[in-house]
Amino acid sequence: MQTLPELLATDTVAGRGSDPAQAAADRAEFLALAEEAQSQLRPEGFLELHFAAEIFRDTWRMNIMASLDESIFSEETLDARRKYRDRLNTAVRRNTMELRRLQTDRHLNNRWNLALPAPASARDVLRFEKANPIRPAADSSKSEIRKNEPIPDTVQTAESRLHAQIEAEERRELAEFAQRTKQIPRNAPCPCKSGEKYKRCCGKDAPPVLYQAA
Repeated sequence: MQTLPELLATDTVAGRGSDPAQAAADRAEFLALAEEAQSQLRPEGFLELHFAAEIFRDTWRMNIMASLDESIFSEETLDARRKYRDRLNTAVRRNTMELRRLQTDRHLNNRWNLALPAPASARDVLRFEKANPIRPAADSSKSEIRKNEPIPDTVQTAESRLHAQIEAEERRELAEFAQRTKQIPRNAPCPCKSGEKYKRCCGKDAPPVLYQAA
């Protein structure tokens, strides 16, 4: 089975310019980050590898966008880039949740010795098993579910914990970002590192700073 770096090795790398030296540096950085993503995401199987690759590609595109000088762009172009960046963020979030769901199913599949095909949901099988206990015959050659280990009261515990963790992290990041941007001047660089002024990026809805007359 391919690894993430092997799959991404054939990608056309979006870079910071057409200069051959810069293109070579971008490709080297792309492949090095792919190795790091493999160690962090640890995909196994075709489906997990697919979602991991999409997460990496979209993250790379966002990093390239953030590294470019956007002062030369028109307001119309900047608005289009903001919308595209929002779509990339949404895609990364959704693909990450789907990858975690698949990995949770794989973990449950291995733990309970279900031997299900990869697309099958181990949570659904365990939910059915809890409501309708089925045990193979004692002389069956197939591996049995361990009878001495009780089935969890809630088979969705792992998935719920992951979703709660994601939501908690998002709430914490939003709260920290709101605190950091509380006193940011509208013309200062945006703290999200997009390269734009705060008033044209995350602070586009922020009220103008009013100073009391002397």
